[in-house]
Amino acid sequence: MGIQHLNAQDIFSVGDFYYQINDDGVSATLISHIDGPAATGELSIPTTISYNGNNYAVTRIGKNAFISCGNLTGLLTIPNSVTCLGENAFLGCSGLTELDLGDALDTIGSAAFYGCKGLTGSLTIPNSVKSMETAAFYGCTGFTGALTIGNGLERIEKAAFYRCSGFSSLDLGDAVTSIGTSAFWGCKGFSGSLTIPNSVSSIEPNAFNNCSGFTGTLTLGNALQSIGGMAFYHCSGFTEVITLATEPPVFTFEDVFEGFNCTTLTVPCHCIPAYQNSDWNGYFTTIIDDCNNVPELDENMAAVYPNPTSGTIQIEAENIEAISIYNMLGEKLIETSTSGNNFEYDFSPHKVGIYIVKIQTKKGILTKRVMVKDK
Repeated sequence: MGIQHLNAQDIFSVGDFYYQINDDGVSATLISHIDGPAATGELSIPTTISYNGNNYAVTRIGKNAFISCGNLTGLLTIPNSVTCLGENAFLGCSGLTELDLGDALDTIGSAAFYGCKGLTGSLTIPNSVKSMETAAFYGCTGFTGALTIGNGLERIEKAAFYRCSGFSSLDLGDAVTSIGTSAFWGCKGFSGSLTIPNSVSSIEPNAFNNCSGFTGTLTLGNALQSIGGMAFYHCSGFTEVITLATEPPVFTFEDVFEGFNCTTLTVPCHCIPAYQNSDWNGYFTTIIDDCNNVPELDENMAAVYPNPTSGTIQIEAENIEAISIYNMLGEKLIETSTSGNNFEYDFSPHKVGIYIVKIQTKKGILTKRVMVKDK
């Protein structure tokens, strides 16, 4: 009769689990435990299975595969063959005590580990993970070690770690661009400092609401553009706040730093006026700038003339890359990329006063003050 080939919709059992062949015909999805919610003991998920003379790589844990299997215990290891954990895959598996996500996992479905309160120790989201959906670890309160987000994940979705209050520290990967609503709400166990990477452009409402355990510096990366309401509400433990963004990130709603004990904010060199004339000034009574780490160049390496002026100025410097011009309120008049050794700008439409000209070159930044006079 030869070898029997299964159709993708066929369900069959091997050992303790039911499986289904994937559409590619060479891999399989683990559908469920043969005992359903009554399953007990430790799980040993295979990397491959054999059935009717064929071998299949186990690449997926299906939707609801182990939902409400509260009597499963011990270490759960996701094999390196598995690339996807389906929605609710381990929801309510509160007896599991350790978790190893393997090195090949690409997708963690929504609520995949929702309510797995028995998990302890540290958690590392592997670099291979590109997608982690809503509420993936919602309510996993047992963790006691570090939470490390790998360098493959770009977005931390809504409520991803909601009320995961046991983690001791947080390391966000270098690929994260946005942190979703309530992503870390109520994670009170975090301590030490927190760095929002330079890759992050938005922090959504309530992202770190009630994360009161931090005890060090909050550093906000230079690409941050917006922060949602109550994002750091009652994060009272931070002792220092540093923002690296030259343009103050916009607050999209109220109470971003309500209940925040730290009142001193350090901003990039020459950016004090911009922050003083923004919503940030309502939370931080002292705003200082840090010019120590900026590669400011000798002022003689650039020329700006005529100065004072009532019209067009000439800017000369070697290998100019960008020009930014601000008034004394920190409002940006122009920001443009350019190249070459010369640039000109017409001040005639602007009021009399002092203006800041920032000249970005290949070697660093040069800052000049220009006085605009009456015509």
